[in-house]
Amino acid sequence: MLSKGWLSASEMEGAGTGQRAFVLYNGSECDANYREYDERVQARGGTNDRRPRAWIHLREPMLRKLAAIEEPIAFGDAIGVREAAGILGVHPSFVPRMIKAGDIVGRRLHSRDQVLTRHRAVYICSRKSCLENAKIVRQQQHAGGKVGRPRDFS
Repeated sequence: MLSKGWLSASEMEGAGTGQRAFVLYNGSECDANYREYDERVQARGGTNDRRPRAWIHLREPMLRKLAAIEEPIAFGDAIGVREAAGILGVHPSFVPRMIKAGDIVGRRLHSRDQVLTRHRAVYICSRKSCLENAKIVRQQQHAGGKVGRPRDFS
């Protein structure tokens, strides 16, 4: 679907070196594509001439989870941990802690395989919130009011 241009996606590098890349899909395009598929199936009387889509039973609970997110991250604003760490001038392992502390906007990606991926959680962050945090910390560093180690914003 991606190669045919039906969906948009952005690829994010894993936080560590040599980790695999992760693909983030545009949620609104995925939802529109599913609705179109569902309309075609309903027009045929509820049957499909191809193999039915998998994991349909998880769609409604996942949509409820996504709707409950307080600060949604726009598709164009989403970045991975490695890129966020580069903007913020911190080690990638510090980014999830900054998300938990509320310093930047971010969240753990939802996955049906969450039990399998709990040890290598994938986070997405808002580029806008990372840039805002970096700006504030730069100002504090220049004024001499930042507590802790100085960040490298190179």
